[in-house]
Amino acid sequence: MNRKIVVLMMAFVLMAFSLAGCGSQPSSTQGKGNGQTVIKVAAWNDAADALKAEIEGFQKKYPDIKVEVQYVDNDYTKIMPRLASGSEVPDIIQTQARDFPAFMKKFPGKFVDITDKVSPLKDKFIASAWDSVTVDGRVYAMPWDLGPMALYYRTDMFKEAGIDPTAIETWDDYILAGQRLKDHFDGQVVMTGYAPDFDFFEIFFNQLGGNYATPDGKIALQSEPAKQSLLLWKKMVDSRVAIDIKDWNNRITAVKNNKIATVPYAVWYAGTLMNSVADQKGKWGIMPLPAFTRGGNHQANLGGSVLTISKTSQHAAAAWKFIEYCLATDEGQTVMLNYGLFPSYTPFYANDAFKAHNEYFGLPMYQFFAKQSENILPLHRGPIMLDAVKPLKDLGAAVISGKNVDEALASAAQEISKKTGLPVQ
Repeated sequence: MNRKIVVLMMAFVLMAFSLAGCGSQPSSTQGKGNGQTVIKVAAWNDAADALKAEIEGFQKKYPDIKVEVQYVDNDYTKIMPRLASGSEVPDIIQTQARDFPAFMKKFPGKFVDITDKVSPLKDKFIASAWDSVTVDGRVYAMPWDLGPMALYYRTDMFKEAGIDPTAIETWDDYILAGQRLKDHFDGQVVMTGYAPDFDFFEIFFNQLGGNYATPDGKIALQSEPAKQSLLLWKKMVDSRVAIDIKDWNNRITAVKNNKIATVPYAVWYAGTLMNSVADQKGKWGIMPLPAFTRGGNHQANLGGSVLTISKTSQHAAAAWKFIEYCLATDEGQTVMLNYGLFPSYTPFYANDAFKAHNEYFGLPMYQFFAKQSENILPLHRGPIMLDAVKPLKDLGAAVISGKNVDEALASAAQEISKKTGLPVQ
């Protein structure tokens, strides 16, 4: 064979191996875009919208970091498979605060320990917000928003029925006022509506200082706070001041049709009222939750999310900068407030945007809710909530239908134990 041909063939072979090798090696610019570090953030609905709105201000401060927001569902069907496989995991992941301990149990070692990062910030956040993100004294996620509770009420209906809202100190007062209101409106209006979830239970449970689990991981559902919470819920139903409105959308329908006069819910429900029943502006007031006993606790929390950094992230430092900017600066929290996300970051409470008067409710709404978050009791959930949703829904339904409350609690605790492998206290 001609020597020149042999040399050319060898050159082509070497070139082919070289190109193949390039294709099989990870790119040295992986995670980079136009010279920028690229971080990906997974969140849902309004929270994702808020994070996306943060990008412009953040990149003015950190032009070398590019942020991409991925829209996922709050059932985590797009996130959990990625965490399980370790493939294509976003740098930053949103979870509900109640679910994060379960993520820590299901995916151990998958999240960055940020204890040292948050140490200077601990006193600047509502104390109860740290419970769900702390494991064995170490912090693995950043508290985001809170859901401080209040009672939204129709001022015009209360006035017509002769009900003084300031006289409603306890839940028994609330039930009596509800019976008076129902009688006045010939049964066409009732005090409130509930859906077949466990929101009412959790509101009351937190108010009474209950915990789903003990610090050492035992299921603690069979407790006096749990029993009293369920009995109050049943009492409200039996006295016909609370009706089953089936689901979230039907609550809005009942509000629109003037069928219910109050909604005991979190700060985030204010946005629902303002957007869904804009024509009722000036007809809604806000007051503290009734207490179980006179002089008792009026505060509780429902909802809230956290942001955590994946251990697989190649850009954990950049991810932390984005989280810190969004959740621990006035600039970031001003954007969050535009999306109805109530901050657990307390220095922002002095900001003019936070103190603004709300025309729909006729008061500085966020300042009011800040007062309702000063003494929220921690609700320790343990790593059960991803598996506890159905048992807790079934628990409420069973008690309302007449099942013995102690038996219902024991059944729910055993069901959660089967799903989680954790012992019952």
